[in-house]
Amino acid sequence: MQALTHLESRKWSWYLVPMNASSTGLSTIIPIYMLALGGQVREVALAMFLSNLAMTLGAVFWGRLIDAMHWRRMIIAICSVAISITCASMYFVSSVPALMLLSALVGFFSVGAVPVTNLLVMEKSRKEDWLRTFSWTSLISAAGLVIAMVAGYLWLMQFDAQSYAVVCAGIAVSSLGLTFMFVKDPPTTLERKAIALSPAALVERLKQVPIMFLKPVSDLSLSKLRESVSRKEFLFFAGTGLYFLSGNLLFTPYTPFLKESGVTDSQVFLAYTVLHLSKVFFLPFNYRIIARGGEELMGRIAYIPRMFGIVLAVAAAFLFAMNPTSILMMTLTAFVTVEVGYSIWSTTTTSSLLRMIPDGRAGTVLGVNSAIIGAGLLIGSLAAGEVAANFGYAATYALAIGFLAGSFALVSKYFRKIVVKAVA
Repeated sequence: MQALTHLESRKWSWYLVPMNASSTGLSTIIPIYMLALGGQVREVALAMFLSNLAMTLGAVFWGRLIDAMHWRRMIIAICSVAISITCASMYFVSSVPALMLLSALVGFFSVGAVPVTNLLVMEKSRKEDWLRTFSWTSLISAAGLVIAMVAGYLWLMQFDAQSYAVVCAGIAVSSLGLTFMFVKDPPTTLERKAIALSPAALVERLKQVPIMFLKPVSDLSLSKLRESVSRKEFLFFAGTGLYFLSGNLLFTPYTPFLKESGVTDSQVFLAYTVLHLSKVFFLPFNYRIIARGGEELMGRIAYIPRMFGIVLAVAAAFLFAMNPTSILMMTLTAFVTVEVGYSIWSTTTTSSLLRMIPDGRAGTVLGVNSAIIGAGLLIGSLAAGEVAANFGYAATYALAIGFLAGSFALVSKYFRKIVVKAVA
């Protein structure tokens, strides 16, 4: 009965399932269709770069629009309609530049729900239930990703990539319906700055969507960053940036790698289904494992499965080129280990981030963190396209290992400083 009560109180959040399913489905199918039109890995990487850039700019835009207009349901509705139109537009597109534009649009509108969801959680649940509700929204958001991948896997067995965009459009329309059914603007609204006053409530949302500026950092120069944070914080942020740079070196060229190796469109979606299912299955056990092993230890151990997964990608690209069955099997294993490693790592580092925030600097520190992650994603996207185009996929994944090792060194040094400080 209590579980049913909690479910009933969170029905406003169901719009997240189709919204994430439609935007992720389109983001996954665009590289496949782009390659079918004659695009190369460099064009795919540029499309991902534009999507990440649009997400970064969109996070700022939607946050400021919320502050100015105090909209909740309206912003979700606008984004749902825009994503639906963007998805449907792909059916009529037959050029690589147009697909790049659609990739940017879906990135811009998909991020609009993030600040709205954060505020709705805080407005529609008691303060002591915030973390539980944030965990719920993270879980159903991940469920939306799985739905998109399973739908794509089944659809592409019989139909082409272009027509799958129509399926995504229909899913986005259902998000609009759920929004008008269940989302109601509260009589009193929180300002976005209220999030900064309770940083612990951001753990789950920061894990799922790193591009979320509370106080956007206008100058990302190294000197400005060193002035904004302490030496200990600098180690943490530098390690975080390298981690996400490494991640985009792996994932940006992976669809072109699979397609050039003879993997079918449907099997590409199968691989990403396994990736997102790993997140859904592992999420409930995440905190238990970290609590048992300790945050500092698990923060280091989390690099092992991540590193192992990327090593498998290097082996697949170097030893099994043009052997689609072997590459697919290695990819499935790599995706599981990479996602498990990320799940543990993101929980431990986010917890550390929130503990390091001094009074009165929550917005600044979280803004710096978002900016560093955004920079890592953007640089990783562009670098992946150039390295893969000029030196091959194995070299790109090997470079990802190098940056991940650098992240491990910096984050480990950060944790050592934490331990020394605690002992002292």
